[in-house]
Amino acid sequence: MYKTIWNYISKHSKKSSTASVFLPVLVLEWTVLGLFTGTLICLFLHNTMALVKATIVLCSGGYAGLIFGFLGGIFYIYKDAASLPHTATGLYNHQNTHLS
Repeated sequence: MYKTIWNYISKHSKKSSTASVFLPVLVLEWTVLGLFTGTLICLFLHNTMALVKATIVLCSGGYAGLIFGFLGGIFYIYKDAASLPHTATGLYNHQNTHLS
């Protein structure tokens, strides 16, 4: 799912702003899914107070957005960035070759 969203966003935005658009879209998507899931859970809770139901809905949306959206998006971006060649290491090795 993350790769599909990343590819769609990178196709419709500039390369420099893909990560800036990717994270908020993921957070929003997972928050909406969490709110929907919390609402479905509350449908089965018949004898509970409204405050408890509101807490369930808001916590499920907030935690889903934070954990799966934000942190999942950061780990996805980090995984892609970690697979790229590191230019800083290449510069360091290139600069020290003339010392030999």
